[in-house]
Amino acid sequence: MKAFLEWVLLALALLQFLHEGLPPGNADLISVQSLAIDLSHNEPRFLYPGYGFERNDEWVAHHEANLRSVGQPKLEPNWCFYPPLIPFLLTPIAGASVNSWRMVWGVLQLLLLVAFAEVTVRLLVKSGATPSPHRVLIYALIFGCYPVERAVALGQTSILIALLLWIGIYARMLNKQIPAALSIGFAVFVKPFLALTELVNLARRKTRVALMSWGVVFGLLLLSIIAVGVAAHIEYWNLLRTLSTSLTAYAGNQSLLAGFLRFFSALPVMDYGFQFSPGLALAGRFLAVIILGVAAWAQWTSREVHALAATGLWISASLLALPISWEHHLLFLLPAIAYLWTARWNETGYALLGAATLCICLSVTALYGDTFSGRVAASVPLFGDLMVFVFLVTMHVRPRAFTRVHV
Repeated sequence: MKAFLEWVLLALALLQFLHEGLPPGNADLISVQSLAIDLSHNEPRFLYPGYGFERNDEWVAHHEANLRSVGQPKLEPNWCFYPPLIPFLLTPIAGASVNSWRMVWGVLQLLLLVAFAEVTVRLLVKSGATPSPHRVLIYALIFGCYPVERAVALGQTSILIALLLWIGIYARMLNKQIPAALSIGFAVFVKPFLALTELVNLARRKTRVALMSWGVVFGLLLLSIIAVGVAAHIEYWNLLRTLSTSLTAYAGNQSLLAGFLRFFSALPVMDYGFQFSPGLALAGRFLAVIILGVAAWAQWTSREVHALAATGLWISASLLALPISWEHHLLFLLPAIAYLWTARWNETGYALLGAATLCICLSVTALYGDTFSGRVAASVPLFGDLMVFVFLVTMHVRPRAFTRVHV
């Protein structure tokens, strides 16, 4: 009977995946292609929209022309949040049609999801999780997770980056430090907020291990500067600075600050609505300090360090603390969530963990809106992340409440 229910859960997960994730899109991927087109023509002037989006109108017009040249006349370009090296590496295929990019990347993402599920299973087995993980349930968790489906629908790279990060964690469990550093270093280079995961090694007094990954990041940055030039990286840095001071209550933003804005401001939920407000930005920094401070306290006071739980702790903390934390980034937490399910909880604990998992994984986008109930619905994934954060903090400071696992 139990096996039958697992397959039912997987079937329901796949139904949501079909509805939310397919067909695979390229709304975000297209920005990478447009930048790759520029770099293939040695035209790096409009890679990014400038500090404070000061050149945004020119940027949009330029990249709309790029998109028309590869057969995409109707889709407005999105900003590219990746460092210049990523589009540079893709310049050999920059001129392919946008549909070719979408279809090839869509198929690759499905393969990456299978790999992500298998790596999650291996992480749990290697960590000594009991009971042994059920592969069907892991697949249900991965494919039935709305952030995963959103990443596929947008043509995002988050699945690939999450896979690289957790492959690196698994390689460390196997004491393969060089492959681990390369894998984690590349993930951090593309998504800088993942650098916080190396605080796990600092807490374990493994400074050399952390420095190896950060060394890979520095090496990739140096390679990127050599390949693309200093000016492009200054513009990339300006974009990151702009985003760090921008405020948006948009439903796609699942940071703690975004939740605060949805409930205590009139900023719109259904479009970006970027604003700049020193007072609200200060409130956001205050929230970030609290979250990161709690994570640091939990990490450094813990007598035991669990590779999955500790990595998940810093991912969750960083997603909450950032001013802009896109909903598809929540998929980085999935191996840690799977690990939480292997701990010994009482009935209340299991109920709360189930609620947290559903908040993150179940799509409620149809309920989003600018009414109060719509704003609450738009914050459901955030509530899930907050609950997972509390679980992970508790696992660090009250280990006796859970299965003791040494990794």
